[in-house]
Amino acid sequence: MRRTPRLILIAACVLAAGTACGGKGGDPVTAPPTFSSVMSPSAAPATSAAPSPARTSARPSPAAPSWPSPADCVSYNPNNLTVHYEAGIHEVRDGSKVVARLHGGPGEQIGEQGLALAQRYKRHCFIGRGNGREDENAYVFDYWRDSSGKRTTIPGEDEACSSYDRGNLQVNDMGSGHGWRVKDDDHVLHVFDDESDARDGRLVLAKYGKICSLGSPPDDDQDYVTYGK
Repeated sequence: MRRTPRLILIAACVLAAGTACGGKGGDPVTAPPTFSSVMSPSAAPATSAAPSPARTSARPSPAAPSWPSPADCVSYNPNNLTVHYEAGIHEVRDGSKVVARLHGGPGEQIGEQGLALAQRYKRHCFIGRGNGREDENAYVFDYWRDSSGKRTTIPGEDEACSSYDRGNLQVNDMGSGHGWRVKDDDHVLHVFDDESDARDGRLVLAKYGKICSLGSPPDDDQDYVTYGK
């Protein structure tokens, strides 16, 4: 019996180590796994957003007062005014309340002027009352507030008023205790007891371009009224 060819065949199968001999011819040969030595870059650390600048709320500067404060005023009903004359004084009254006093003779139109002026407003205001000076009235300044809506005619008003430049108003000390004044260059508009009163007067005068005076006192310490227009 010849066995050599069979032994050679067996040896060949052993050497083939799992090839077609005795194996499943349809199975694929599995390749050994491979590993990459390339490392993926690590993720960059997240950066936080820059902090927003702190918000500061600046407080607006308080607005400058538009009228003297506190105000010294007499309130009245412009529809209830009458004029009374006695001993050289024309009084404009609301009932028993005295609204204005103007010095003048019995035949003058001072009372009519004062009445027409008062009827235009609802408040008669003052700067400097109670200043304690011997000639107190000379240092009291009048102004008028709260229009009534009436357009009354003041007799002889053009002669009672003088113009000034409200952009050129100056406040200065007259010295030697004589008080303060508000003026437009050489045009003195009014004198006041102290600097505070003078600055309040300037505040009022800066709203107008004319200053008017009613009444015909023999001197500045007598009763008269002023107003701006």
